[in-house]
Amino acid sequence: MKNMRVLAKVSLIALTFLVWSSTVFSQSKMPVGSLTTEWNLFQEVKGVKFSAKKEIQAKDEYVLVKLENTTNKEITISYTLAVNYNLGCNGCNKENLKSYTIPAMSSIEGNLSHFASPLAMHITNNDPKNTYIPLHISTENLTIK
Repeated sequence: MKNMRVLAKVSLIALTFLVWSSTVFSQSKMPVGSLTTEWNLFQEVKGVKFSAKKEIQAKDEYVLVKLENTTNKEITISYTLAVNYNLGCNGCNKENLKSYTIPAMSSIEGNLSHFASPLAMHITNNDPKNTYIPLHISTENLTIK
Protein backbone atom coordinates (compact mmCIF):
# COMPACT_ATOMS: atom_id res chain seq x y z
CA MET A 1 0.00 0.00 0.00
CA LYS A 2 2.89 2.33 0.83
CA ASN A 3 4.44 1.64 -2.58
CA MET A 4 1.17 2.65 -4.25
CA ARG A 5 1.21 6.03 -2.45
CA VAL A 6 4.82 6.68 -3.46
CA LEU A 7 4.03 5.73 -7.05
CA ALA A 8 0.97 8.01 -7.03
CA LYS A 9 3.03 10.94 -5.68
CA VAL A 10 5.79 10.41 -8.25
CA SER A 11 3.22 10.19 -11.03
CA LEU A 12 1.54 13.39 -9.83
CA ILE A 13 4.88 15.22 -9.71
CA ALA A 14 5.79 13.99 -13.20
CA LEU A 15 2.41 15.04 -14.59
CA THR A 16 2.71 18.47 -12.96
CA PHE A 17 6.17 18.93 -14.48
CA LEU A 18 4.95 17.93 -17.96
CA VAL A 19 2.04 20.39 -17.83
CA TRP A 20 4.31 23.17 -16.51
CA SER A 21 7.06 22.56 -19.07
CA SER A 22 4.66 22.53 -22.02
CA THR A 23 3.25 25.85 -20.81
CA VAL A 24 6.72 27.40 -20.49
CA PHE A 25 7.84 26.25 -23.93
CA SER A 26 4.60 27.26 -25.64
CA GLN A 27 5.11 30.83 -24.47
CA SER A 28 8.26 31.19 -26.58
CA LYS A 29 6.41 30.45 -29.83
CA MET A 30 3.96 32.75 -31.55
CA PRO A 31 1.60 31.48 -34.25
CA VAL A 32 2.11 33.43 -37.48
CA GLY A 33 -1.67 33.79 -37.75
CA SER A 34 -1.73 35.85 -34.54
CA LEU A 35 0.77 38.43 -35.82
CA THR A 36 -0.72 41.89 -36.29
CA THR A 37 0.69 45.25 -37.32
CA GLU A 38 0.98 46.16 -33.61
CA TRP A 39 3.67 44.93 -31.21
CA ASN A 40 2.57 41.80 -29.29
CA LEU A 41 4.58 40.28 -26.44
CA PHE A 42 5.41 36.62 -27.10
CA GLN A 43 8.26 35.86 -24.70
CA GLU A 44 9.95 37.29 -21.62
CA VAL A 45 13.26 35.92 -20.33
CA LYS A 46 15.58 37.38 -17.67
CA GLY A 47 14.07 40.85 -17.94
CA VAL A 48 14.05 40.93 -21.75
CA LYS A 49 10.66 41.26 -23.45
CA PHE A 50 10.34 39.90 -26.99
CA SER A 51 7.53 41.46 -29.02
CA ALA A 52 6.66 40.82 -32.65
CA LYS A 53 4.56 42.35 -35.39
CA LYS A 54 4.12 41.83 -39.10
CA GLU A 55 4.82 44.23 -41.90
CA ILE A 56 3.65 43.82 -45.46
CA GLN A 57 5.66 45.19 -48.37
CA ALA A 58 4.94 44.44 -52.02
CA LYS A 59 2.60 41.56 -51.05
CA ASP A 60 5.33 39.88 -48.98
CA GLU A 61 4.96 39.49 -45.21
CA TYR A 62 7.77 40.03 -42.74
CA VAL A 63 7.98 39.56 -38.99
CA LEU A 64 9.72 42.32 -37.02
CA VAL A 65 10.98 41.86 -33.46
CA LYS A 66 11.40 44.37 -30.66
CA LEU A 67 13.71 43.57 -27.72
CA GLU A 68 13.08 45.51 -24.53
CA ASN A 69 15.57 45.42 -21.65
CA THR A 70 13.52 45.98 -18.48
CA THR A 71 16.50 45.55 -16.15
CA ASN A 72 18.68 48.21 -14.53
CA LYS A 73 21.83 46.96 -16.26
CA GLU A 74 23.13 46.64 -19.80
CA ILE A 75 22.61 43.19 -21.31
CA THR A 76 24.00 41.33 -24.31
CA ILE A 77 21.58 39.01 -26.05
CA SER A 78 22.28 36.45 -28.78
CA TYR A 79 19.67 34.40 -30.61
CA THR A 80 18.27 33.45 -33.99
CA LEU A 81 14.75 34.19 -35.10
CA ALA A 82 13.17 31.01 -36.43
CA VAL A 83 10.15 30.70 -38.68
CA ASN A 84 8.71 27.20 -38.52
CA TYR A 85 6.94 26.08 -41.70
CA ASN A 86 4.90 23.01 -42.55
CA LEU A 87 7.91 21.73 -44.55
CA GLY A 88 10.80 22.80 -42.32
CA CYS A 89 12.35 25.68 -40.47
CA ASN A 90 14.24 28.82 -41.44
CA GLY A 91 16.56 30.06 -38.68
CA CYS A 92 16.44 26.99 -36.44
CA ASN A 93 20.21 26.59 -36.58
CA LYS A 94 22.86 29.21 -35.94
CA GLU A 95 22.93 30.61 -39.51
CA ASN A 96 21.62 34.04 -38.45
CA LEU A 97 22.95 34.12 -34.88
CA LYS A 98 23.69 37.72 -33.89
CA SER A 99 24.43 39.55 -30.68
CA TYR A 100 22.96 42.84 -29.55
CA THR A 101 23.86 44.98 -26.56
CA ILE A 102 20.89 46.81 -25.08
CA PRO A 103 21.37 49.53 -22.46
CA ALA A 104 19.37 49.37 -19.22
CA MET A 105 15.69 50.25 -19.58
CA SER A 106 15.99 50.55 -23.40
CA SER A 107 14.77 48.73 -26.47
CA ILE A 108 15.73 48.02 -30.06
CA GLU A 109 13.29 47.39 -32.91
CA GLY A 110 13.63 45.49 -36.13
CA ASN A 111 12.83 47.04 -39.48
CA LEU A 112 13.12 45.84 -43.05
CA SER A 113 16.76 46.95 -43.29
CA HIS A 114 17.49 44.18 -40.72
CA PHE A 115 16.14 41.54 -43.13
CA ALA A 116 17.34 37.98 -42.36
CA SER A 117 18.50 38.82 -38.85
CA PRO A 118 17.06 38.12 -35.41
CA LEU A 119 15.19 41.43 -35.69
CA ALA A 120 13.37 40.81 -38.98
CA MET A 121 12.62 37.90 -41.29
CA HIS A 122 10.62 37.22 -44.43
CA ILE A 123 7.77 34.85 -43.61
CA THR A 124 5.49 34.51 -46.62
CA ASN A 125 4.82 35.70 -50.13
CA ASN A 126 2.10 35.39 -52.74
CA ASP A 127 3.99 33.09 -55.09
CA PRO A 128 1.48 30.36 -56.07
CA LYS A 129 4.36 27.87 -56.39
CA ASN A 130 5.37 28.47 -52.74
CA THR A 131 4.22 25.44 -50.75
CA TYR A 132 5.83 26.57 -47.50
CA ILE A 133 3.14 27.59 -45.02
CA PRO A 134 4.45 29.53 -41.99
CA LEU A 135 3.19 28.10 -38.69
CA HIS A 136 4.94 30.00 -35.90
CA ILE A 137 7.97 32.08 -34.98
CA SER A 138 10.31 31.32 -32.11
CA THR A 139 13.66 32.27 -30.63
CA GLU A 140 16.45 29.71 -30.94
CA ASN A 141 19.98 29.50 -29.49
CA LEU A 142 19.08 32.19 -26.93
CA THR A 143 21.71 33.48 -24.49
CA ILE A 144 21.44 36.56 -22.30
CA LYS A 145 24.43 37.96 -20.40
